[in-house]
Amino acid sequence: MVVSAVGGIGGVGKTTLALHAAHRLRAHFRDGQLYANLRGVREDPARPEAVLAAFLRALGVADAAIPEGVEERAGLYRSRVADKRMLLVLDDARDVRQIEPLLPGSSACAVVVTSRNTLAGLPAALRLRLDVLPAQDAVRLLGRIAGRERIEAEPAEAAALAALCGGLPLALRIAGSRLATRPGWSLAAFRRLLEGRRAPFSAEAGGEDGVEACFRLSYELLDAAEARLFRLLALPEQEDADVADAAALAAIDQAHAEDLLERMTELGLLESPAPQRYRFHDLLRAFARARSAEEDGPEGGAEALVRLVDHHLASARNAYAVERPGHPVPGMLHPTRSPGIRMPAPGEAHRAFASRHQSVLAVAVQTVRADPSAVDLVSDLILALDPVLDGTFLWAALIEPARNILRAARGRGRRRAAGRLGYMLGGGLYQLGHADEAESVLAAAAADAQTSGDEAVLTEIRTCQALVWYARGDLERALELYGQAVAVGERCGSGWGAENARACSAHTLSSLGRLAEADAAARKSLASARADGDAYRLSYTLYVLGGILRQSGRPEEAIACLREGASLSGAAGYATIELFSRWEVSYCHLAAGRHREAVESGERVAEVSREKGWALAEARALQVVGTALAELGDRKRARERLERSADLFDRLRPAEAAQVRELLAGL
Repeated sequence: MVVSAVGGIGGVGKTTLALHAAHRLRAHFRDGQLYANLRGVREDPARPEAVLAAFLRALGVADAAIPEGVEERAGLYRSRVADKRMLLVLDDARDVRQIEPLLPGSSACAVVVTSRNTLAGLPAALRLRLDVLPAQDAVRLLGRIAGRERIEAEPAEAAALAALCGGLPLALRIAGSRLATRPGWSLAAFRRLLEGRRAPFSAEAGGEDGVEACFRLSYELLDAAEARLFRLLALPEQEDADVADAAALAAIDQAHAEDLLERMTELGLLESPAPQRYRFHDLLRAFARARSAEEDGPEGGAEALVRLVDHHLASARNAYAVERPGHPVPGMLHPTRSPGIRMPAPGEAHRAFASRHQSVLAVAVQTVRADPSAVDLVSDLILALDPVLDGTFLWAALIEPARNILRAARGRGRRRAAGRLGYMLGGGLYQLGHADEAESVLAAAAADAQTSGDEAVLTEIRTCQALVWYARGDLERALELYGQAVAVGERCGSGWGAENARACSAHTLSSLGRLAEADAAARKSLASARADGDAYRLSYTLYVLGGILRQSGRPEEAIACLREGASLSGAAGYATIELFSRWEVSYCHLAAGRHREAVESGERVAEVSREKGWALAEARALQVVGTALAELGDRKRARERLERSADLFDRLRPAEAAQVRELLAGL
């Protein structure tokens, strides 16, 4: 493995050089490139385990399949790239310890690392230490931005201006951008303005603070609205921002925000990596945050973060209403000033959130830290993310933020907020296979919801508790909790929650062999879902009904139901339901004696499940495949599939693991 290290002070062009090289080398790395901003000089440097999780997602591993420990993640990552030819760019590294878990270890891969530190312990085959530009190149860069004619008209002033910028590319870019927007200015006049600020940048002094002269000059020539947005945009702990984020932070309309953002981009104070998305250079972010601390103060910064959470909540509310039509939760959330982003169709929020979920959750935690009184607003944001988290299966990202915000809610005695946060945390823990902790968290959430009269949320908590007890193998307890969920939902007007619980209870009734009751419950829920046009409940209930029909000896009817549900859930982005529906189709083939079709269909489901990281779907698919192979007389392959299924079930569903081991004992 070839490692190249690029060092130098901030603003000297390390990232630009690394990305330029990566672009030029694209054809040499057929399997692609991975990039990570390690934020080495920031107060919140990227944690290796978080970077590894992002890399694994990019390599097709779903959150549920990502191990928790950094060593386990590194091992899985290296196995995934072992046979690939990839280029890895690790930008702005803090130290070798941060980098080591991220190195792929394959000779077919190459790594480019940038850092302000020397990284003496890094086994680099090539080391470059970038210096500031020589005088002639500095003037040439200034001319490319400000205009060659102006440089040629005042060559001495151009040289003096380049010297004041210390030959630093970032400072030259900002100075040139300012000149480009002021075509009537002479270079001499601009130089005098620059000399009137703080001491100019000095490469020998090595101090990055000196470049503030260039920053401050551009900043002080912004108008009040531009300057305010520049300061506030730097506050959220997110990599970049879109126009809607900026508008929310500054409490202005989006058209005005976009004008201001484009203006700052023209001045070199922001970068625009994609249409309507903007980001800071690290030095400029630090400068903007310092200006905000001076001019806005902690209270002004906290108010801006609250406005951003308000915007995220409004967008999540819009998504919730589309994903769960008729559910009362959207009307129970904190009122918002922002209209949010509209989500016209199911699944759109999933795609939007999947790329930004870590930023949204980080801002939620940051806002509670800046303003603890905002915990009610933030808890509602977390609750409103329920449908998109369920659709994207990004539950692992929720756990730590939810824990932090839940502690804050309990510390302030906010029981409604604690109940909502506990429901989301408990649900995430259940989805990730931590049934015991999930039940403890959900029990406390239920008490909080009851005390605060939050019955629509209590309906969802009871359903989630039932799922936990089903996973533990106590089906009677699960059925009792589903009954409570239906009763509470009907009492408080949460028809969605009641019908969802009823559909889930039908699945439990079928597992208990009470097929007539299960069929009646499923058909009642199915009729309600069709009437409401609810894609989620409809696809889930079709899955449940398909299983009931299969158990009732009607596999062909079951397959028709299941294929309708799989098609619907696939189109709407409900990948979990789609996989379970396709697993049931495999089971129907098995029940009908079509063993080869069961093997073929089940193997496909197991493969997709493994790629997505849904261990439960993989375990069930392998159980079907192993059973069918045994019927075909292929005992060796049957044992392999069933042993893998039992191993997966051990952590997730011990009762189902026991069933699979009974099959193994009979081989």
